[in-house]
Amino acid sequence: IKMDKTLSDLATLLTIKKNIILQGAPGTGKTFSTAALALKILGINNINWNNHKAVMDKYDSYVKEGRIAFTTFHQSMDYEDFIEGYKPQVHNNEIQFELKSGLFREICKNAKDKPCVLIIDEINRGNVSKIFGELITLLEADKRDGGDHRIQVKLTYSGDSFSVPSNLFIIGTMNTTDRSVGSIDYALRRRFAFWTLKSDIEVVKNKNTNPQVKSNAITIFEKVEEFLKDNPSDMKIDD
Repeated sequence: IKMDKTLSDLATLLTIKKNIILQGAPGTGKTFSTAALALKILGINNINWNNHKAVMDKYDSYVKEGRIAFTTFHQSMDYEDFIEGYKPQVHNNEIQFELKSGLFREICKNAKDKPCVLIIDEINRGNVSKIFGELITLLEADKRDGGDHRIQVKLTYSGDSFSVPSNLFIIGTMNTTDRSVGSIDYALRRRFAFWTLKSDIEVVKNKNTNPQVKSNAITIFEKVEEFLKDNPSDMKIDD
């Protein structure tokens, strides 16, 4: 019930904003939550959200249909990978360069007819300006197809007119612990809603079936929390 309520709140927020980032420390359930939220926003309700296998099986079926796409941002990713670019192809033993659509353009094409979800793991690890290019403005809800201030741009390589469908929902994840990648720039931040997944001792209590493991895990959790309270620093319990 608690999980369903959280997913309903997230889905409502995502419906309004179109873009959301789930942030938190490793192990707080960000990646699984993106899968569950993707299903929720696509109208799936008749499922036990605590049954991870059932959730992931349903998730996989929507990936195969092209309704959900997943990618991980990193320093080497760029516009040519994500939007469109010329890629080497072998024809008659010769290398030729052909214009290929990237993941984002493909999922936008699918979302013209039906709701689709793009999941971007570790969104803060990529150079967002380089990856999205001129499309960063189009992510806003009112700048999309059907919005009050719909905008179209011409893509860099193909020259095609392009807009982002209102049926596309973007879910990102962000690791708040890794200080090396810090935060994301304001241009992207203001276009996303943010939801923090916090460390929760109740999960430790409920998910462990082995009594000894549960006891040890709870003890460690409480001791870490106590240590951080007694030794103030920039590292908090959610880190």
